[in-house]
Amino acid sequence: MKQVLIIDDARDRAAWLKASLELAGFAVRWLSWEQVDEHSIQAASADVIIVDANAPGRDTLEQINLMSATLEKPVVVLGAQMDPRSIQEAMRAGVSAYVAHAIQGEDLKSIIHVAAARFAEHKRLRDELREAKTQLADRKTVDRAKGILMADHGYSEQDAYARMRSMAMSKGKRLAEIAEAIIMAKELGA
Repeated sequence: MKQVLIIDDARDRAAWLKASLELAGFAVRWLSWEQVDEHSIQAASADVIIVDANAPGRDTLEQINLMSATLEKPVVVLGAQMDPRSIQEAMRAGVSAYVAHAIQGEDLKSIIHVAAARFAEHKRLRDELREAKTQLADRKTVDRAKGILMADHGYSEQDAYARMRSMAMSKGKRLAEIAEAIIMAKELGA
């Protein structure tokens, strides 16, 4: 069973959503926008957050961005505007599902499942990108350290790499950590 958090100032709409979601087998909590802060959202232990896009007096997209990025939860926006600019801004803010039309109670389950799947895929791609960037940065660091060893000690590129790799293995460190130490030592000596 998924935990769902509804953030909506309209009591009637929130009550309808809560009842429809509970009927579909979800555990549901409701907060008004006044009650929303990082602590209240974390305390809700939600797997999915459903947000009213027409919250008065709020910068809804900023709140959604905070929820999506810091809490890493899929966010579903209901009652949204149908213009392409709003949709694009919502997607940039981390919205997993954007519903601009009236919905029926039976639609909620599939909307939530699609949002959760889209969020999981987006998170996987973000993690892959972060890992690729880390690997590229590590590679640049290792290349720089190899260059230092080659220039300062006359090692060939293969020997410099082999020495760093051997030290990493004997010290139980990552190759990039050894490379960073070599670079720092060089900077200290300069």
